[in-house]
Amino acid sequence: MDPENFYREDVFLSELRHISDRKKSKIWNAHQQMQLSFLQLRGVKSNTNFLDLGCGPMRLGSVLIPKLVSGWYYGQDINSDTIKFGYDVLNECGIDNNINYTLFSSEFFNLSAVDRLIDIAFSNSLFSHLSINSIYTCLLQLRHVLKPAGVYYATFFDIPVTHSWLDPFARNKWGNKFYTYPNQDPYHYHFSLLEAVAKQAGYCVDLLNDYNHPTQTMACFRLQKTLEIEQLLAN
Repeated sequence: MDPENFYREDVFLSELRHISDRKKSKIWNAHQQMQLSFLQLRGVKSNTNFLDLGCGPMRLGSVLIPKLVSGWYYGQDINSDTIKFGYDVLNECGIDNNINYTLFSSEFFNLSAVDRLIDIAFSNSLFSHLSINSIYTCLLQLRHVLKPAGVYYATFFDIPVTHSWLDPFARNKWGNKFYTYPNQDPYHYHFSLLEAVAKQAGYCVDLLNDYNHPTQTMACFRLQKTLEIEQLLAN
């Protein structure tokens, strides 16, 4: 098994594969509504071209795809069996196989399946399973398909500046206690480290406070040149 990310081998949310009504599961329903509400507030429209990195089995895709009437949904995941599970979820929701979505599995964030420029990219709890090298790889690969004015929203496990990055950090999600670590899944990061990697990859990054994830923090990535142009125009 990959020491970095066990979802390379294990199907994400596999325990929900055979549940008849996933909406009764908090891990499914609460996260689904949290993601959809956030994205609608952040400007997802019917013509948005959307990339879901680390998409999992269509927890978000099953409610977002029908709203992208003239746009397109791309869902990428490292595990091909998770993608197969996602197709099953879409079929159960009555979403036609021939409408505006593309699901694909890829290693190293190969995005060659994305055949149009992306307005909004999104990851819920992807960076929490990635080393800093893989986050850097993700950001570099995304540059190939993100529109100059596009945006990437991604959550991560933040730690206070007063806490040593080397030490485990205690978390509590809905009563489930766990730790995050510097060198194993689930990973945590100081924002300054994420900011430095983003800058190296050609992005500016800010933190957002309106996502309401129980344990993770939302970061917003924009290409540096786009922000420089916006600042010049503003002046």
